[in-house]
Amino acid sequence: MGQSVLKALLMSKYGTEVCIHVCNSEQIGAGFFLSDRIIGRHIVPEAKSPDYIHDIIKICRENDIQGIFSGTEHEIYALSNNAEYIKEQTGAVVFLSRPEIVDLGTDKYKTYLAFKERGLPFPKTVLFNDYKDLVKENEGWPIFMKPRVASASRNIFIIHSEAELFEKKFTDAENIVLQQFLDSSVEYTAEAFCDKEGTVVGVIPMIRSLEFGMSYYGEIDDNPEVIRVTRKVAEAFRPEGAINVQMRIVDGKAIPFEINTRFSSTECVRAHYGFNSVEAMIDNFLFGKRIALDRWKTGMFIRYWHECYFEKKDIPGGEFSVRTDF
Repeated sequence: MGQSVLKALLMSKYGTEVCIHVCNSEQIGAGFFLSDRIIGRHIVPEAKSPDYIHDIIKICRENDIQGIFSGTEHEIYALSNNAEYIKEQTGAVVFLSRPEIVDLGTDKYKTYLAFKERGLPFPKTVLFNDYKDLVKENEGWPIFMKPRVASASRNIFIIHSEAELFEKKFTDAENIVLQQFLDSSVEYTAEAFCDKEGTVVGVIPMIRSLEFGMSYYGEIDDNPEVIRVTRKVAEAFRPEGAINVQMRIVDGKAIPFEINTRFSSTECVRAHYGFNSVEAMIDNFLFGKRIALDRWKTGMFIRYWHECYFEKKDIPGGEFSVRTDF
Protein backbone atom coordinates (compact mmCIF):
# COMPACT_ATOMS: atom_id res chain seq x y z
CA MET A 1 0.00 0.00 0.00
CA GLY A 2 2.74 2.44 0.95
CA GLN A 3 4.80 1.73 -2.15
CA SER A 4 1.75 2.23 -4.38
CA VAL A 5 0.89 5.55 -2.72
CA LEU A 6 4.49 6.65 -3.11
CA LYS A 7 4.48 5.73 -6.82
CA ALA A 8 1.21 7.63 -7.36
CA LEU A 9 2.74 10.66 -5.62
CA LEU A 10 5.79 10.52 -7.88
CA MET A 11 3.46 10.29 -10.93
CA SER A 12 1.53 13.37 -9.80
CA LYS A 13 2.19 17.03 -10.62
CA TYR A 14 4.02 17.20 -7.28
CA GLY A 15 6.38 14.34 -8.17
CA THR A 16 9.37 16.39 -9.33
CA GLU A 17 9.42 18.83 -6.42
CA VAL A 18 8.01 17.05 -3.37
CA CYS A 19 10.36 16.19 -0.49
CA ILE A 20 9.49 12.72 0.82
CA HIS A 21 10.28 11.15 4.18
CA VAL A 22 9.72 7.40 4.51
CA CYS A 23 9.21 5.55 7.79
CA ASN A 24 9.56 1.84 8.49
CA SER A 25 9.82 -0.33 11.58
CA GLU A 26 12.67 -2.27 9.94
CA GLN A 27 15.94 -1.15 8.37
CA ILE A 28 15.29 -2.69 4.98
CA GLY A 29 12.25 -1.64 2.95
CA ALA A 30 11.89 -0.94 -0.76
CA GLY A 31 10.06 2.29 0.02
CA PHE A 32 13.31 3.76 1.35
CA PHE A 33 14.96 3.57 -2.06
CA LEU A 34 12.28 4.09 -4.73
CA SER A 35 13.19 7.65 -5.67
CA ASP A 36 15.76 10.40 -5.29
CA ARG A 37 12.89 12.57 -4.02
CA ILE A 38 13.18 10.58 -0.77
CA ILE A 39 15.34 12.79 1.43
CA GLY A 40 14.63 11.19 4.81
CA ARG A 41 14.60 7.58 5.98
CA HIS A 42 13.37 6.95 9.52
CA ILE A 43 13.04 3.90 11.77
CA VAL A 44 9.90 4.12 13.94
CA PRO A 45 8.27 1.66 16.35
CA GLU A 46 5.40 -0.53 15.17
CA ALA A 47 2.08 1.33 15.13
CA LYS A 48 0.83 -0.56 18.20
CA SER A 49 3.67 0.88 20.28
CA PRO A 50 2.85 3.80 22.62
CA ASP A 51 5.95 5.54 21.21
CA TYR A 52 4.77 5.43 17.58
CA ILE A 53 2.80 8.70 17.57
CA HIS A 54 5.53 10.41 19.62
CA ASP A 55 8.12 9.50 16.98
CA ILE A 56 5.86 10.56 14.09
CA ILE A 57 5.35 13.96 15.73
CA LYS A 58 9.10 14.34 16.29
CA ILE A 59 9.82 13.58 12.61
CA CYS A 60 7.13 16.03 11.48
CA ARG A 61 8.49 18.84 13.65
CA GLU A 62 12.11 18.32 12.67
CA ASN A 63 11.39 18.12 8.92
CA ASP A 64 8.47 20.53 8.40
CA ILE A 65 6.16 17.71 7.23
CA GLN A 66 2.88 18.96 5.74
CA GLY A 67 1.04 15.69 5.04
CA ILE A 68 1.12 12.06 6.22
CA PHE A 69 0.08 9.02 4.18
CA SER A 70 -0.41 5.66 5.86
CA GLY A 71 1.83 2.98 4.40
CA THR A 72 0.41 -0.13 6.07
CA GLU A 73 -2.91 -1.46 7.33
CA HIS A 74 -1.57 -1.44 10.90
CA GLU A 75 -1.00 2.32 10.94
CA ILE A 76 -4.45 3.52 9.95
CA TYR A 77 -6.01 3.19 13.42
CA ALA A 78 -3.14 4.94 15.20
CA LEU A 79 -2.91 7.77 12.68
CA SER A 80 -6.66 8.33 12.29
CA ASN A 81 -7.29 8.29 16.05
CA ASN A 82 -4.50 10.83 16.58
CA ALA A 83 -5.00 12.96 13.47
CA GLU A 84 -6.27 16.05 15.32
CA TYR A 85 -3.51 15.81 17.94
CA ILE A 86 -0.83 15.42 15.24
CA LYS A 87 -2.15 18.49 13.41
CA GLU A 88 -2.26 20.52 16.63
CA GLN A 89 1.33 19.56 17.46
CA THR A 90 2.89 19.81 13.99
CA GLY A 91 0.48 21.31 11.44
CA ALA A 92 0.69 18.08 9.40
CA VAL A 93 -2.52 16.70 7.87
CA VAL A 94 -3.16 12.95 8.20
CA PHE A 95 -4.64 11.73 4.92
CA LEU A 96 -7.20 9.31 6.39
CA SER A 97 -10.91 9.29 7.17
CA ARG A 98 -12.23 9.98 10.66
CA PRO A 99 -11.83 7.05 13.12
CA GLU A 100 -15.42 5.76 12.98
CA ILE A 101 -15.18 5.36 9.18
CA VAL A 102 -11.76 3.70 9.38
CA ASP A 103 -13.22 1.31 11.97
CA LEU A 104 -16.12 0.34 9.69
CA GLY A 105 -13.73 -0.54 6.90
CA THR A 106 -11.52 -2.66 9.14
CA ASP A 107 -14.10 -4.68 11.10
CA LYS A 108 -16.14 -6.82 8.67
CA TYR A 109 -18.99 -7.43 11.11
CA LYS A 110 -19.38 -3.69 11.75
CA THR A 111 -19.30 -3.20 7.96
CA TYR A 112 -22.29 -5.56 7.60
CA LEU A 113 -24.26 -3.83 10.35
CA ALA A 114 -23.56 -0.40 8.83
CA PHE A 115 -24.67 -1.51 5.36
CA LYS A 116 -27.81 -3.11 6.79
CA GLU A 117 -28.67 0.06 8.74
CA ARG A 118 -28.39 2.15 5.57
CA GLY A 119 -30.32 -0.26 3.33
CA LEU A 120 -27.29 -1.06 1.16
CA PRO A 121 -26.79 -4.46 -0.50
CA PHE A 122 -24.49 -6.78 1.44
CA PRO A 123 -24.35 -10.55 2.02
CA LYS A 124 -25.73 -11.81 5.33
CA THR A 125 -22.83 -11.85 7.82
CA VAL A 126 -22.71 -13.37 11.32
CA LEU A 127 -20.15 -14.16 13.99
CA PHE A 128 -18.91 -17.75 14.18
CA ASN A 129 -21.29 -18.99 16.88
CA ASP A 130 -24.33 -17.97 14.81
CA TYR A 131 -23.39 -20.22 11.89
CA LYS A 132 -26.65 -22.22 12.05
CA ASP A 133 -28.69 -19.06 11.41
CA LEU A 134 -26.55 -18.24 8.36
CA VAL A 135 -26.72 -21.77 6.95
CA LYS A 136 -30.51 -21.73 7.32
CA GLU A 137 -30.86 -18.35 5.58
CA ASN A 138 -28.32 -19.38 2.95
CA GLU A 139 -30.40 -22.53 2.36
CA GLY A 140 -27.38 -24.74 3.01
CA TRP A 141 -23.68 -24.73 2.30
CA PRO A 142 -21.22 -23.37 1.18
CA ILE A 143 -20.52 -20.23 3.18
CA PHE A 144 -17.46 -17.97 3.50
CA MET A 145 -15.25 -17.91 6.60
CA LYS A 146 -13.06 -14.82 7.17
CA PRO A 147 -11.17 -13.00 9.93
CA ARG A 148 -13.34 -10.28 11.47
CA VAL A 149 -10.50 -7.76 11.14
CA ALA A 150 -8.57 -7.10 7.91
CA SER A 151 -6.04 -9.83 7.12
CA ALA A 152 -4.48 -9.28 3.65
CA SER A 153 -6.53 -12.26 2.33
CA ARG A 154 -5.23 -14.72 4.94
CA ASN A 155 -7.56 -17.30 6.55
CA ILE A 156 -10.36 -16.90 4.00
CA PHE A 157 -12.11 -20.19 3.24
CA ILE A 158 -15.13 -21.52 1.39
CA ILE A 159 -16.76 -23.89 3.89
CA HIS A 160 -18.86 -26.82 2.66
CA SER A 161 -19.94 -28.54 5.88
CA GLU A 162 -20.23 -28.20 9.66
CA ALA A 163 -17.25 -30.53 10.13
CA GLU A 164 -15.10 -28.41 7.81
CA LEU A 165 -16.22 -25.26 9.64
CA PHE A 166 -14.79 -26.46 12.96
CA GLU A 167 -11.76 -28.04 11.31
CA LYS A 168 -10.72 -24.69 9.79
CA LYS A 169 -11.59 -22.50 12.77
CA PHE A 170 -8.40 -20.45 13.11
CA THR A 171 -9.04 -18.25 16.18
CA ASP A 172 -11.68 -17.52 18.82
CA ALA A 173 -15.32 -17.22 17.73
CA GLU A 174 -15.64 -13.45 18.28
CA ASN A 175 -12.87 -12.77 15.75
CA ILE A 176 -14.33 -14.87 12.91
CA VAL A 177 -17.13 -13.80 10.60
CA LEU A 178 -19.16 -16.10 8.38
CA GLN A 179 -20.72 -14.70 5.23
CA GLN A 180 -23.34 -15.71 2.72
CA PHE A 181 -21.74 -17.33 -0.33
CA LEU A 182 -21.78 -15.12 -3.44
CA ASP A 183 -21.80 -17.56 -6.35
CA SER A 184 -19.82 -15.57 -8.90
CA SER A 185 -16.32 -15.58 -10.38
CA VAL A 186 -16.48 -11.90 -11.38
CA GLU A 187 -14.96 -9.76 -8.64
CA TYR A 188 -14.44 -6.01 -8.70
CA THR A 189 -12.73 -3.53 -6.47
CA ALA A 190 -13.90 0.01 -7.14
CA GLU A 191 -12.57 3.20 -5.60
CA ALA A 192 -14.68 6.25 -4.89
CA PHE A 193 -12.87 9.42 -3.89
CA CYS A 194 -14.57 12.02 -1.71
CA ASP A 195 -13.40 15.54 -1.00
CA LYS A 196 -13.00 16.86 2.54
CA GLU A 197 -16.73 17.65 2.66
CA GLY A 198 -17.60 14.03 1.85
CA THR A 199 -18.79 14.75 -1.71
CA VAL A 200 -18.03 12.03 -4.26
CA VAL A 201 -15.81 13.45 -7.02
CA GLY A 202 -15.00 10.25 -8.93
CA VAL A 203 -15.45 6.46 -9.13
CA ILE A 204 -13.22 3.98 -10.97
CA PRO A 205 -13.87 0.19 -11.20
CA MET A 206 -11.27 -2.56 -11.51
CA ILE A 207 -11.60 -6.29 -12.20
CA ARG A 208 -8.67 -7.91 -10.45
CA SER A 209 -6.93 -11.16 -9.61
CA LEU A 210 -5.48 -11.46 -6.11
CA GLU A 211 -2.16 -12.98 -5.09
CA PHE A 212 -0.61 -12.58 -1.60
CA GLY A 213 -3.41 -10.22 -0.56
CA MET A 214 -2.90 -7.68 -3.34
CA SER A 215 -4.02 -7.18 -6.93
CA TYR A 216 -1.61 -9.08 -9.19
CA TYR A 217 -3.20 -8.24 -12.54
CA GLY A 218 -6.45 -6.74 -13.66
CA GLU A 219 -8.41 -4.36 -15.84
CA ILE A 220 -9.81 -0.88 -15.38
CA ASP A 221 -13.25 -0.88 -16.99
CA ASP A 222 -16.38 1.29 -16.96
CA ASN A 223 -19.06 -1.11 -15.68
CA PRO A 224 -22.05 1.21 -14.98
CA GLU A 225 -23.60 -1.06 -12.32
CA VAL A 226 -20.34 -1.16 -10.35
CA ILE A 227 -19.97 2.62 -10.62
CA ARG A 228 -23.58 3.14 -9.47
CA VAL A 229 -23.29 0.90 -6.41
CA THR A 230 -19.86 2.26 -5.41
CA ARG A 231 -21.13 5.83 -5.63
CA LYS A 232 -24.16 4.87 -3.52
CA VAL A 233 -21.90 3.39 -0.83
CA ALA A 234 -19.62 6.44 -0.79
CA GLU A 235 -22.59 8.80 -0.59
CA ALA A 236 -23.97 6.84 2.38
CA PHE A 237 -20.74 6.90 4.43
CA ARG A 238 -19.18 10.19 3.21
CA PRO A 239 -15.55 9.27 3.97
CA GLU A 240 -12.69 11.74 3.76
CA GLY A 241 -10.66 10.63 0.75
CA ALA A 242 -10.65 7.13 -0.70
CA ILE A 243 -13.06 4.26 -0.07
CA ASN A 244 -12.52 0.97 -1.86
CA VAL A 245 -15.53 -1.31 -2.32
CA GLN A 246 -15.06 -5.00 -3.07
CA MET A 247 -17.99 -6.67 -4.78
CA ARG A 248 -19.08 -9.60 -6.92
CA ILE A 249 -21.50 -9.53 -9.84
CA VAL A 250 -24.44 -11.86 -9.12
CA ASP A 251 -27.25 -12.06 -11.72
CA GLY A 252 -26.11 -8.74 -13.15
CA LYS A 253 -26.15 -6.98 -9.77
CA ALA A 254 -23.06 -5.65 -7.98
CA ILE A 255 -23.10 -6.95 -4.39
CA PRO A 256 -20.49 -5.39 -2.03
CA PHE A 257 -18.98 -7.76 0.51
CA GLU A 258 -16.15 -5.68 2.00
CA ILE A 259 -14.88 -2.11 2.11
CA ASN A 260 -11.51 -0.53 2.84
CA THR A 261 -11.71 3.09 3.97
CA ARG A 262 -8.16 3.96 2.95
CA PHE A 263 -5.86 4.04 -0.04
CA SER A 264 -5.14 0.69 -1.67
CA SER A 265 -2.23 -1.18 -3.22
CA THR A 266 -3.45 -0.20 -6.71
CA GLU A 267 -3.31 3.60 -6.37
CA CYS A 268 -0.42 3.74 -8.83
CA VAL A 269 -2.42 1.74 -11.41
CA ARG A 270 -5.37 4.09 -11.12
CA ALA A 271 -3.02 7.08 -11.31
CA HIS A 272 -1.57 5.75 -14.56
CA TYR A 273 -5.05 5.73 -16.09
CA GLY A 274 -5.88 9.26 -14.94
CA PHE A 275 -7.41 8.71 -11.48
CA ASN A 276 -4.73 9.96 -9.09
CA SER A 277 -6.33 9.99 -5.64
CA VAL A 278 -3.03 10.84 -3.98
CA GLU A 279 -2.71 14.04 -6.01
CA ALA A 280 -6.39 14.85 -5.38
CA MET A 281 -5.89 14.40 -1.63
CA ILE A 282 -3.04 16.88 -1.55
CA ASP A 283 -4.90 19.35 -3.79
CA ASN A 284 -8.07 19.33 -1.72
CA PHE A 285 -7.09 18.47 1.86
CA LEU A 286 -3.80 20.39 1.98
CA PHE A 287 -4.40 23.31 -0.38
CA GLY A 288 -8.22 23.57 -0.50
CA LYS A 289 -8.45 23.21 -4.29
CA ARG A 290 -11.59 21.97 -6.04
CA ILE A 291 -11.07 18.53 -7.58
CA ALA A 292 -12.67 16.23 -10.16
CA LEU A 293 -11.68 12.66 -10.98
CA ASP A 294 -13.88 11.96 -14.01
CA ARG A 295 -11.45 11.87 -16.93
CA TRP A 296 -9.81 8.47 -16.47
CA LYS A 297 -9.24 5.82 -19.15
CA THR A 298 -9.74 2.06 -19.31
CA GLY A 299 -6.83 -0.38 -19.61
CA MET A 300 -5.06 -3.39 -18.12
CA PHE A 301 -2.09 -4.02 -15.83
CA ILE A 302 0.15 -6.76 -14.48
CA ARG A 303 2.67 -6.65 -11.64
CA TYR A 304 6.19 -8.00 -11.50
CA TRP A 305 9.25 -7.87 -9.23
CA HIS A 306 11.44 -4.78 -9.45
CA GLU A 307 14.85 -4.19 -7.89
CA CYS A 308 16.03 -1.27 -5.76
CA TYR A 309 19.76 -0.53 -5.59
CA PHE A 310 21.41 1.29 -2.69
CA GLU A 311 24.54 1.50 -0.56
CA LYS A 312 25.00 0.41 3.03
CA LYS A 313 25.47 4.00 4.13
CA ASP A 314 21.91 4.76 2.97
CA ILE A 315 20.33 2.22 5.33
CA PRO A 316 18.79 4.05 8.30
CA GLY A 317 19.56 3.03 11.85
CA GLY A 318 23.24 2.15 11.59
CA GLU A 319 24.94 -1.19 10.87
CA PHE A 320 23.08 -3.93 9.04
CA SER A 321 24.08 -7.46 8.05
CA VAL A 322 22.37 -9.54 5.37
CA ARG A 323 20.48 -12.48 6.86
CA THR A 324 21.61 -15.98 5.93
CA ASP A 325 19.24 -17.98 8.17
CA PHE A 326 16.20 -18.03 5.85
